[in-house]
Amino acid sequence: MKRLITFAFSLCTFVVFFAGRTMDEGMWLLDSINKLPIAEMKKHGLELTPEQIYSTTGTSVKDAIVILPGGTGTYVSADGLILTNHHIAFAGIQALSSVQDDYLKNGFLAKNREGELSTGYTAQRVVAMKDVTDEVLAGVSDTMSVDIRVDAIRTKSRQVEKDAKGATDFTCTVSEMFNGVKYYLFTYEQLSDVRLVYAPPSAIGNFGGEVDNWQWPRHTGDFAFLRAYVGPDGKAAKYSKENVPYRPKVFLPFSIQGYKEGSLAMIMGFPGRTYRYREAASVQLARDETLPTFIDLFKTRMDIIDNAGKRNREVEIKYATKVRRIANAYKNYLGTLEGMGRSDLLRLKRSEEAKFMEYINSTPDRSARYGSVLPDLEKAATELRTFNKKNILLTNIFALDILVLANRFKSYIDSPPKDSLGNMLDPTEKERGPVRAAIASTFKDCDLRVEKETLMALMLKSSDFPVDQQSTTFREIIGNTTGEDRERRVREFVDDLYEDTKLATPASCEKLLMKDAGAIKKDEFMKFAAKLNAEQAVLQVKSAKFNSLVGQLRRKFLEAWLGWKHNDLIYPDANRTLRVTYGEIKPLHPRDAVNLSLETTLAGVLEKETGEDPFFVPARLKELWKKKDFGRYADPKVNDIPIAFISDLDITGGNSGSSVINGKGEIIGCAFDGNWEGVVGDYVFQDEYNRTISVDARYILFVLDKFSGAENIVKELVIH
Repeated sequence: MKRLITFAFSLCTFVVFFAGRTMDEGMWLLDSINKLPIAEMKKHGLELTPEQIYSTTGTSVKDAIVILPGGTGTYVSADGLILTNHHIAFAGIQALSSVQDDYLKNGFLAKNREGELSTGYTAQRVVAMKDVTDEVLAGVSDTMSVDIRVDAIRTKSRQVEKDAKGATDFTCTVSEMFNGVKYYLFTYEQLSDVRLVYAPPSAIGNFGGEVDNWQWPRHTGDFAFLRAYVGPDGKAAKYSKENVPYRPKVFLPFSIQGYKEGSLAMIMGFPGRTYRYREAASVQLARDETLPTFIDLFKTRMDIIDNAGKRNREVEIKYATKVRRIANAYKNYLGTLEGMGRSDLLRLKRSEEAKFMEYINSTPDRSARYGSVLPDLEKAATELRTFNKKNILLTNIFALDILVLANRFKSYIDSPPKDSLGNMLDPTEKERGPVRAAIASTFKDCDLRVEKETLMALMLKSSDFPVDQQSTTFREIIGNTTGEDRERRVREFVDDLYEDTKLATPASCEKLLMKDAGAIKKDEFMKFAAKLNAEQAVLQVKSAKFNSLVGQLRRKFLEAWLGWKHNDLIYPDANRTLRVTYGEIKPLHPRDAVNLSLETTLAGVLEKETGEDPFFVPARLKELWKKKDFGRYADPKVNDIPIAFISDLDITGGNSGSSVINGKGEIIGCAFDGNWEGVVGDYVFQDEYNRTISVDARYILFVLDKFSGAENIVKELVIH
């Protein structure tokens, strides 16, 4: 059991928002395992018991799964080796890369433990989870004001976390479910020494790039390997040469036996955010304003970075992680908008809410308690429209590196050291150390030309907003100018700003750091940041008020919704807590007369080759294919190496890097994407469209073994 744990499922019938039934929908909390149709799942290949999937008393599949920054990973060896996506390891790879050591382009292989490189990542495993709703809501009532109720729940949650942690080294977190109808305590083991072991070159790990992102068919080897380390005493520890590989309670084996259409599959991981219970008013705001505004601003930022990167590989490396994150969100939002239209989502929401209100109004008590919830949510959405676009703009503005650094200086001068009597002291090197680290980090991944072009572009975007949603700071600078005069004024302001500030170079930052608080505040960029911070502070108050109000309204909405659906098995929206999802390997028929196979092969990689990024194919990969030197990893049905496959597993962002498991507890793939037609799945699951795209385990092993010669890693794995 320690090494071979598995899972896989199929065919559950339940309703979330619509009257139609779906086959494999749901990101389920693990304590729902016994409520799922296990007998039906066994017909489709499940061989594990619920206890082997999730146990509260012993080891189970759960113990092989870890949360990583931005995604999920799986322990795959007795020495803490972790399988995840290349794009999840990407930030760590980028931080380690330079023009001289270009691990993004060329890949990375540690031939031994000494060669593994620290990433700065953490890996967390769920030790336990528990429903603590009664504890958190003890003494809380609807007669409390919104603010008092929120504070009471926050205070009680912190106490529950503190009591659970006790004297252990665990991290304990209370997470709300169903917008606060329920609360769960998650206890985590957190490891802070995670090292890079293997990454394929970008021509494999990011083959197809943004052109193929969110598309099927795919031919991307989106995988990487990390390793977790602990101190010599076996306890979590920061990076040290003396640390030793972590010994996981459970790790999962690989399968090279393949799959067939209808084969059972399952994923356990940490999905980010879904909005399937969002009210129609919120969906309409997202469709009409929020998503289009983000799309426009993301495109602006992305184009500036791309153009700069094409001229300079050093700049391209610096911004590789940032631009990939922006581009991914950009394309996701585009697909979500298209999916909202294709599914007629708003009409479906309105229709379902009308039925819901019939239930609410069927009794005087329900009508009195819940009758105003939907109108109140509609009113709140109208209020959000008065500052929504400005809030989105400032969110993008505050992503600028020099602005982030300015606010790091602000924190430094706002929290001066004091003696025991409260008298202010001169800063010591200890207080300056974190600021110096921020300076070094900023300029490692920052180019001033990109920063300036981005700031200018966003200032100009602000002036196109309705007057009441424009940045007042920018409006003071731009005035009533238009056209070329406006662009010239913005450019002159930004040029002067960066010329006059001490935050433009590491050396001048160091000089500024040695000055007193008054002198730091007088820096031109610090004064500019102060004005933007003042604007943001006003919006933060509005946003906090909105979030508190809407949070309570959505809680009441979900409370009533669960009462309406009390005979149905319902899962909460994803919120980055551990979930399990099940389904089957399944092809896709997205449009009339379009039938897409469930598997792609290495032949397809060669068919897509252009000789240029993102469709460059390494010579070694072409040689292996031409010689049919596939080792033991070929699919006998097609006499080729399988690259990727699709299934109807229900996942979202955060699940990236999750292992796809067959009915025997073996890894058959690593999930890395969804298809264009299913991008709207964060709002509505559609069985005919939603697909999870995963890199095939056989391609992972083939690349390791035949392409990279990573025998040390292959020998460490259990392969069936």
